[in-house]
Amino acid sequence: MKRALYFAIIYLASMLVGTIAFATLFMFSCNLNMFVTGQSVSFFSLHFFMTGILLSIPLVCILIQILLILYIIRHPKCQLVSLIMYLVFGLFSWIFVIPMDLKLVSRYESDDVLARVETSSTGVFRKESNGVYYFTRIGDDGSADGLFFDTTGYLGQEDAVVPLFNVPVKNESAFPYSDILIKNSLQPNQLVTYPLSIYNALLTSAQYSASLGFWAWLAFASMGLALLSVYGTQFMSSWKLANVACVIISAVVVLLINYFYYMNILPDILKELAGRLSNFTGLKDPLIVLINLIITVLCIAVGIFMGIYRLRGVESEE
Repeated sequence: MKRALYFAIIYLASMLVGTIAFATLFMFSCNLNMFVTGQSVSFFSLHFFMTGILLSIPLVCILIQILLILYIIRHPKCQLVSLIMYLVFGLFSWIFVIPMDLKLVSRYESDDVLARVETSSTGVFRKESNGVYYFTRIGDDGSADGLFFDTTGYLGQEDAVVPLFNVPVKNESAFPYSDILIKNSLQPNQLVTYPLSIYNALLTSAQYSASLGFWAWLAFASMGLALLSVYGTQFMSSWKLANVACVIISAVVVLLINYFYYMNILPDILKELAGRLSNFTGLKDPLIVLINLIITVLCIAVGIFMGIYRLRGVESEE
């Protein structure tokens, strides 16, 4: 009973803290996307914060699954109770929490969530790919006066200073930010953007699957089953640190396999197999369901085999 209570506290506390943390980061990111140097900005936006909560809940649920396994590795007592609570919270997340959240995202999300500001500000030097811009006036219609310093020979004469009169302000090079200065200062590297792009792609696929109905969502949720089965990889080694690595690597592999499938990054032979299985079964994504089920069976088999092996090893030492 005490173990089950600990699991419930960890699950609820992690959900609360993780969701608030990611929602706050999302809100700040959206505000920075819209921020223009020299203009005032409010860093708290209820709309962005609420959207961040909805978008981050599936990610938090996945991270909690891994966190619970790591907690079990650190505190290996009462394995049966731990397994039961782990399955209860995992299935609860994938059957109720995530599908309900995806429905709310579809209703709440709007086109202006990541909107950019198409204006600029005066009195600031902005270095772009073809030179440096300095605006002295920006009209209500978006036209501007100022100077252009041709540092690259863009206009045929390097280091030339060209007056600008009533020209439209273009900040496409700042995308996804509104100001090139913010982009140059704060744009994260690929170690951050690539995992986020993977999560965004999986989230989009999850929303689409949920919108198609129960069976389509069940097919996508097979990924959740494969992630739950990663539990079995914690018995791979007698070293706790090695088991932590096995759990994390296994979870990442599951996510990448599903990402490659839904992004159609597959060998031609698998694409052909997916088409044949879909025509034969009448289901939309039977191949990824089959792959996730195979991963699930393998992880469970590894867990049972290695668990028995470790148990016999302990008994023989005694």
